[in-house]
Amino acid sequence: MRIVTEINDNWRFAKLENGSLTPAKAIDPASVDLSWQKIYLPHTYNSEDSANSAYYRGMTCYRRRLALSKEYADKALYLEFGAANTIADVYVNGIFAGRHKGGYSAFRVNITDLVRFDKENLIAVLVDNSPTNFIAPVTEQGDFTKMGGLYRTVKLIAAEKVHIALEDSGSCGVYITPRNVTYSSADIDIIVKLDHPENTTVKAVITDSGGKTCAELYERSNSDNILLSGKISYPQLWNGVDSPCLYTAEVTLYHDGRSVDSAAVKFGIRTYSIDPEKGFFLNGKYYPLHGVNYHQESYESGWAMTDPQRERDYDMIKDMGCTAVRMAHYQHCGSEYDICDKLGLCVWTEIGIINKMTDDESEQHTLAEGFADNVKQQLRELIRQNYNHPSIIVWGLSNELHQMSDEIFALYKDLYKIACEEDGTRLKTFADNQFYGRFLELPADVVGYNRYFGWYKEAGGAEKFGEWLDFYHAEKEKRPICISEYGGGGALSQHKDNVDWMRDIDPNGVRHYENYQSQLHEIIWQHFAKREYLWAEFIWCMFDFASAGRKEGDTIGQNDKGLCTRERIPKDAYFFYRSVWSKEKTVYLTERRHTSRARNIPYVKVYSNAQSVELTINGKQSGVICRKDLPKDADTVFVWNNISLDCEENIVVVKGVFEDGTAGFDRAVWNR
Repeated sequence: MRIVTEINDNWRFAKLENGSLTPAKAIDPASVDLSWQKIYLPHTYNSEDSANSAYYRGMTCYRRRLALSKEYADKALYLEFGAANTIADVYVNGIFAGRHKGGYSAFRVNITDLVRFDKENLIAVLVDNSPTNFIAPVTEQGDFTKMGGLYRTVKLIAAEKVHIALEDSGSCGVYITPRNVTYSSADIDIIVKLDHPENTTVKAVITDSGGKTCAELYERSNSDNILLSGKISYPQLWNGVDSPCLYTAEVTLYHDGRSVDSAAVKFGIRTYSIDPEKGFFLNGKYYPLHGVNYHQESYESGWAMTDPQRERDYDMIKDMGCTAVRMAHYQHCGSEYDICDKLGLCVWTEIGIINKMTDDESEQHTLAEGFADNVKQQLRELIRQNYNHPSIIVWGLSNELHQMSDEIFALYKDLYKIACEEDGTRLKTFADNQFYGRFLELPADVVGYNRYFGWYKEAGGAEKFGEWLDFYHAEKEKRPICISEYGGGGALSQHKDNVDWMRDIDPNGVRHYENYQSQLHEIIWQHFAKREYLWAEFIWCMFDFASAGRKEGDTIGQNDKGLCTRERIPKDAYFFYRSVWSKEKTVYLTERRHTSRARNIPYVKVYSNAQSVELTINGKQSGVICRKDLPKDADTVFVWNNISLDCEENIVVVKGVFEDGTAGFDRAVWNR
């Protein structure tokens, strides 16, 4: 049977930056690496310099000794890398084993014929995150730091000679497709791909979330693709955040009557559709998609995130009331999709075509040699590695492409065709910010628009968002549309009464007031809430993230449009959406960090989903506001106008009373 071992400890790391360490020396088993940095995976060499415009982009080497007992001698041996950015060359005992181009997908390297059993083996991996024009994203495109390294885990896989496929674009080799799904039954097709098939039988046992066996399927074949089909009666549907039920298919491979390999694959049973006028439907019922964009990055470890860090982040996303997430702008770690499956978050995931397909700025926009093959590879890896996740609803083909030529248009058509061939059950999309000509004709089933009304001056004021949406919906775009990016920057240290967008806000400069960010989201949400035809909206972004070279707000080297800081501190805008989207009880006093105030302030504002909120300043009641008296599209925003702070230190307390009679409190201390 298959043996899987994580090999994340005892690695050595060095940069090849000054010429003293050459690639040939780095991979040479005879060379000594005791002076190299000792590290544990996952690891990125840009966790500390990621905010610096001169962050290291170049060749590095990872080395590890690996002893193998003779019980592995009759096995097929693979190294599985969760990801390596951007080009990884793998060597075993100084001999080239394989290369992977692309920084975001998992890949495997067959090392069966290169290992020894009489002494330790040297695994050496050259990793280079230098900018390229033949791997997406090209050159410097994309507003984020391109961190390098073995930033996900590494495993050793030992399999029997006949095994479930390990050379299928990094996939698990098992593809599960529910069909003809109703509340009373669902047909289940399972395709199992095999390496070296001969005299094989496959058995699949399907169990529900409670461990009850629902179906047992068998099939015998000598083919490298085996199809098993069955039916589940009264299926437990994967029903978003309310009930994300999951099934498990335990797939066992038999060779000559002996079990030789197995895989446990989780999947969900659900249907969905997107109507151009009525939005998103899950299992036949209207299901609004409220989402955020999310980068694979944290302040603790850059791209080398751990699963507990990812779980923390997604718990915050769900706590805010989100029902969807867009994984920007590349394939994310497999455990993220697992988390979304379990939490019931619907996912938009995409490949790394960002802004450009080429560095050729002539009218021809000629693609670099190898680019087309690389993005096709990235797309196949994305789909095959994540096919079984019920959370995924759309495959994304690009973000904000602003180049167009016959060659680029043709490649796009090829990508759309490949996505349809690989998965005919899900819709295909892209995020656009051009809004004209051939960009409106790019192949897709549904589309997303990136638009920053109320932030970037060229877009226009936030009050124009609804009018613009209606125009494009009615006149320009016949496919279902969503907003794939919107928002504005917010700095925790910056506050100002009566912020004027045209006069006070400097999107590319230092004036990024936290209270303006939350006010911007209030206005925009009023436009979105009444437009049912939007199949989703995705805020840019959930967390601030490293973007080398930016100098905006009160941080350097970060994009500060997040609803939370890079350190995971929620900003005011986070609680606005929590009050609107979440069922969790919320009472939040805004502008709490604006502690130095004038005597007379324009307002006190509270975000709450309570039935009424009471304001008290220095022990004196300043009034009660009932939710039923507020406008329907702003009924979680409680405002008391023209407030006077009479003391040097003013204690502001708010009390929200909920429908069940319980109360929630919040307080702040403001000095004048």
